Amino acid sequence: MTRGIGIFALAALPLGALAQQPASNFDYTYVDVGYVDGEANAGPFEVDGDGLALRGSLALGSKLHVFGEYSTLDLDGGVDTTALTVGVGLHHALQSNLHFVGELGYVNAEVATPFGDADDDGLGLSAGLRYRANQDIELEGTIHYVDLDDSNTSLALRARYFFTPSFALTGGLLLDDGDTGWTIGIRAGF
Repeated sequence: MTRGIGIFALAALPLGALAQQPASNFDYTYVDVGYVDGEANAGPFEVDGDGLALRGSLALGSKLHVFGEYSTLDLDGGVDTTALTVGVGLHHALQSNLHFVGELGYVNAEVATPFGDADDDGLGLSAGLRYRANQDIELEGTIHYVDLDDSNTSLALRARYFFTPSFALTGGLLLDDGDTGWTIGIRAGF
């Protein structure tokens, strides 16, 4: 159950060189909304699906933030999944254009099938980097670990193109032990 849900965790490792760039501001108060599409291996079967993901973050000073994530997916065969994560994060500048981000959160995941429902809760832990390539482009990479019925580690690679300092087009690739997914959405910073 958690393996298919874990594919849709938000996270990633940066792309590109870590060359020094002009000073940039990373925003930790924002809302992301996006479309998610992916496929998961469920035993001998492969299921496809799509859905909606929502994430928000609120900065608490210069180093801390709280966050929440919610996703809902409609998979083949009448299978529906939802996942909710809430937690706290730490961010630290390694360079003016490179931040380390670590997060710890409570995770609740539910799966509804024609044959019955299941849910579980546990902890999620992530560590990653945000890299500001220039004023308009940001790259992010995070490794995400979730401990529900069994443990799961996934990787997400994300990119953002900022039309304005507070509005961006987002996209990402999600990898989870052979399962894959992609996202596209928008971010509004405050």
